[in-house]
Amino acid sequence: MKKLFLFMAVCLMSMAANAQELEQLEKIKVYCEVMCVQYNLFKQDVNALVDFGIAEQGKYANGWIYNSENNKKYSFASPMSVFAYMAKRGWEYKDAIIVTESAGLAGKSNVWHFILTKEMPADYTQEDIIGDIDYRNK
Repeated sequence: MKKLFLFMAVCLMSMAANAQELEQLEKIKVYCEVMCVQYNLFKQDVNALVDFGIAEQGKYANGWIYNSENNKKYSFASPMSVFAYMAKRGWEYKDAIIVTESAGLAGKSNVWHFILTKEMPADYTQEDIIGDIDYRNK
């Protein structure tokens, strides 16, 4: 009888270990790009333009993060505020790309494009990626 209980305990532990392995295998990484755009010459405030990689057509790829309370683009104090906002929603920093663009009177300016990642279940939907972010293509 003791051997039977021991055998059953080993089988249950083996099944639990296999279930955990399957659960880990069913997660994949998704990526998004965040571009911080300064909109006020006298302040550090930025808006965030995000590409979640879910658009069916390229012209709808980028969208702004909106503040649902006042129905305007979300005003962040700095790019780090954008990171904090995205981190609260499960996104992690992966990489940064600097693009130098020419501007008017100020000369050339660098625009930072940040790449973020997030682990998702293999059967994720577009709504799972966006979560509670008010994301609009306007």
